[in-house]
Amino acid sequence: MLVDERSLAIQILQSIKRFFKFRELEEILGLPTPTIWRYIHGDVKPSIERARELTAKLLSPIVISRLMEKLLGDTNNRLVNVYKVAYSIDVLRIASIDAYLWSRELNPTAVLTIETDGIPLATMIATMLNTKLLVVKKRREVGFEHFVDVSYLAYDPPEIVTLYLPRGLITNEDKVIIVDDLVRSGKTSKALAELIHKTRAQIKGFYALLAIGEGWRKTIESITPNYKIFYTVRR
Repeated sequence: MLVDERSLAIQILQSIKRFFKFRELEEILGLPTPTIWRYIHGDVKPSIERARELTAKLLSPIVISRLMEKLLGDTNNRLVNVYKVAYSIDVLRIASIDAYLWSRELNPTAVLTIETDGIPLATMIATMLNTKLLVVKKRREVGFEHFVDVSYLAYDPPEIVTLYLPRGLITNEDKVIIVDDLVRSGKTSKALAELIHKTRAQIKGFYALLAIGEGWRKTIESITPNYKIFYTVRR
């Protein structure tokens, strides 16, 4: 499914505007406020070339960092309010477009996440990519008899966690993007990857809204070389 790149640029701009003043957007985009205002309100659509330029600037690491700093505030105290990000419609819209642009050439057929905070982002990404959505749960879903499952040791709190996916929802013909709201150690993501391998489906990539530090990187790279993080909280 092809998505109008001009529409994507406008959607990003509309959401970014909730966090930035017009003078800040002028600085970022190199455009006067009247032009930005007309784009935001739908009076004018940018050309394809201008839309791609706007998207590239608005999704640049420096702009995303400024956005997340405005939203999260000081993260040096080691506490990160994930809820502020995972349930912000504007952040989810921006991140889902970012994920779509990154993953569309991978031709995925399914987006897989774990309950619960990753579901909103995964749903929006699956909608944009026109794929099926798969939600892994920590309990057996009522209404299904057979499951694919995997267990792993979680450290916070220390416990053995078992993940379940109803058998048959994913097949060996599927190409899967793993989506999560937060990656810290990568242990949960690795368990999701093992679950996918049990179905003989192919892992095409990994996308996370937030990453904490760098301890996750080796684990994610062992799962797939194709990964993208919307924003990393440095530690």
